[in-house]
Amino acid sequence: MLGFTETQTRTLHLTWIAFFLTFVAWFNMAPFNTTIMHQLGLTEAEINILMICNIVLAIPARIVIGSLTDQYGPQKVFGVLLLFSGGVCIAFSLSQNFQSLLITRLLMGIVGGGFVVGIKMIAEWFPHNKMGTAQGIYAGWGNFGAAAAAFSLPLIAILFTEDIGWRVATAFSGILCIIWSFVYFRFCSDIPERSLDFQIGIHGAIEVQSKKDLILQSIFLLPIYAALMLFVWKLSGHPFTLISSSLSWILIAGLSGIFVYNLVQCWKLNLPRIKKPVPEEKKYSFSQIAILSMVYSLTFGSELAVVSIFPQFLETTFSLSMGLAGVLGGSYAFMNLIARPGGGWVSDQFGRKKTLIFLILGGMISHWLIGEIDSNWQLSSAITLAIIGSIFFKAGNGACFAAVPLIQRKLTGKMAGLAGAYGSVGAVCFLTLYSFVTPQDFFKIIAAYAFLVFLSLFFLKPFQTTSTQP
Repeated sequence: MLGFTETQTRTLHLTWIAFFLTFVAWFNMAPFNTTIMHQLGLTEAEINILMICNIVLAIPARIVIGSLTDQYGPQKVFGVLLLFSGGVCIAFSLSQNFQSLLITRLLMGIVGGGFVVGIKMIAEWFPHNKMGTAQGIYAGWGNFGAAAAAFSLPLIAILFTEDIGWRVATAFSGILCIIWSFVYFRFCSDIPERSLDFQIGIHGAIEVQSKKDLILQSIFLLPIYAALMLFVWKLSGHPFTLISSSLSWILIAGLSGIFVYNLVQCWKLNLPRIKKPVPEEKKYSFSQIAILSMVYSLTFGSELAVVSIFPQFLETTFSLSMGLAGVLGGSYAFMNLIARPGGGWVSDQFGRKKTLIFLILGGMISHWLIGEIDSNWQLSSAITLAIIGSIFFKAGNGACFAAVPLIQRKLTGKMAGLAGAYGSVGAVCFLTLYSFVTPQDFFKIIAAYAFLVFLSLFFLKPFQTTSTQP
């Protein structure tokens, strides 16, 4: 298949299925937003909070899981994460009130960190000239789990009464994760020569080689903690009070303290190193991962946000049933099957930078037009435009992670963790804005941010192209 060896093909398939199942689990609530709201007597504001809860812990999780993957290997980390995912799904399906839903959706955000594990596995098994295609297939078919959750879980739910249908469907997604955790650990191996050079802690620091890069890394840590603080702020009276104002300030102060600690660790790790000569094979520019993190905050952050709200948007805008809105809402994520691998393949063929510039520009224009959709539109036209917009950004996801492993391969887990965290930062920010603006303005805000990312891409430097095939 595409010139891959038998071992590479087996590793790719086992890994994308693992990622696919974590995404089915991660997004198993989205098709049932209105059902859960009616069944458990929740308000729309509470549903919005749960959608953000579903994403927020993916921010630190992707950084921590990226570091753990570099240290312990993707096989062990993915197996444990799948097992954890299954347990959280079952707990969510048994929830009886808003508080239990909140806890389980927060924990489910950790499952979103699984993405970076597979990035590391694929990066270790595939050479640079096949990296885009392999990463695109992995992430594209894996991300399809979001669409699969949107259109398949409601079909399972309708086989039962409304009060238990969503519970059966979400618990089923967890059982699949538990089964695959054992399959993955048994049949998917790390590369035999996996190196433990570049070992780093879980505090968020990445090895850099200049004071300029050290300052840039310090700046790029700030939005990660700012997004977490934003989440705390939303829980303290925006839009309703879930925690007291005094507790929110304590939590924000704690997050600020962790941020300062991580900054200190970052400088402590890197200051002695930047004074030493750097071997040629370890040289890279931190600006590369900084720009790609911005790309992913747009392309994947908007995807997480839109997938979370699109079924509900269609249901209310066009007066659709829950089942039909879920199926049609999955259309935004459906194109991951071909768009993300396609973006990786095009990036392999025509260059990382040129591909990203084209895709971000196309996504910017199409999402501005999506912002014009209202009840006067034909449903078919709205879905078609949404699919076109999703193709650009999902292909952008593939092109982005065709480049990330080429920055510094032995730091791939950490690099993927940072870019992946920015994807969740983008989602938290977009979903927060969504609670304050109309759906039309929401899509135009995405387009406006796309313009800023488009400009940043002109500063992207070339990537390493040397690698050996396992």
